[in-house]
Amino acid sequence: MITVSDLKKDFPIFTREVNGKRLTYLDSGATSQKPNTVIDEMSNVYKNNNANVHRGTYVLSSETTAKYEDVRSKLKNFINAKSSDEIIFAKGCTEGFNFLANSICKDLSPGDEIILSEIEHHANIIPWQMAADKYNLKINFINVTDSFNLDMDHFRSLLNENTKVVSIVGESNISGMLPDIKFINSLIKEKTDAIYIVDGAQLVPHRKIDVQDLGIDFLCVSGHKMLGPTGIGVVWGRKELLEKLDPVYGGGDMIEEVYYDKATWAPIPHKFEAGTPPYVEAIGLGAAIDYLTNLDMKNVEKHSDNLRLYAKNKLESIDGLNIIHTNSDVAGCTFAMSVDNVHATDISLMLDTFGVAVRAGHHCVQPFHRKLNLDATFRATGYIYNDEEDFDILADAIKESIKILK
Repeated sequence: MITVSDLKKDFPIFTREVNGKRLTYLDSGATSQKPNTVIDEMSNVYKNNNANVHRGTYVLSSETTAKYEDVRSKLKNFINAKSSDEIIFAKGCTEGFNFLANSICKDLSPGDEIILSEIEHHANIIPWQMAADKYNLKINFINVTDSFNLDMDHFRSLLNENTKVVSIVGESNISGMLPDIKFINSLIKEKTDAIYIVDGAQLVPHRKIDVQDLGIDFLCVSGHKMLGPTGIGVVWGRKELLEKLDPVYGGGDMIEEVYYDKATWAPIPHKFEAGTPPYVEAIGLGAAIDYLTNLDMKNVEKHSDNLRLYAKNKLESIDGLNIIHTNSDVAGCTFAMSVDNVHATDISLMLDTFGVAVRAGHHCVQPFHRKLNLDATFRATGYIYNDEEDFDILADAIKESIKILK
């Protein structure tokens, strides 16, 4: 069980006020706050262990390298991968998708097809668009229903012998939708041998994930959305698939041997990690994983589900508030909202005067906003350090903002 009042003491940012009010932070979908253990661990490396990894024979380098590589083991256990070699460090999900799109699509044939959904984050659209333009591929989009879920009948109709990649969001960053990842995998396997990729940016911070059980091929993870620092993320992939992929970036540490006319690559995972890695950030991510592991992801999941139900009922009671949120029984604690004839930015600025932090814009899901005839929405997302009081404050602030702005 998570007791938010006690847990918040681990996060120094919650000691501050905003505009004379207690900070009500509801923008963890953009980035999470950081506990002292993460901040302290990163500071400790800089103070006591700082040295480049994989390069030195001296004590500092050996210590830092051990800490860095230990994070792979933590991640392996966290998502139940088969091997630490399947854990590739990247700057984040965006770099992860660019890596996968470039590495996978160069081996496809003109006319081959990629399936995404209408509610994808730009990070899971643009890299595939760029690769499709380069290699003459076709992209199809799964329709999203009026209840903000994926249309599985439409998905079935898109699958065919030319489908080579299916890449979908694991948890929507605007509607909270949680697609049935295992069921989607079964549909893929019925018709094709396509590579199956899941965007775990919003999913992994909130839910216990078992990549072997899900049956997926690749998973992209964002460190800063799960209590870790910015500049670090993860691509998990099945070992047999990773070994077939070529690296996208070249440089130090990803090579076996270099000649004037050619080079050979290091084994995975290092062949995908050119140059000095963000080792301090990776170690910070390791501390974040420790924190979440100590909480138990089942408790995190239960907390998210309970908070989401409370928030949903609270927000739905507000007159004049339009909510983009799935009607599924299980979903993420994410609510994109709008008020007729009031711009989302004006609402978010007004909420800030109450100490409430939400995001306004299209949330990197511009095509879907366009489908809904919306320029922007304002979005509230809950996490482990949020409780019912936070959504009470949000609801009251929205009501007051509507009175003022309407």
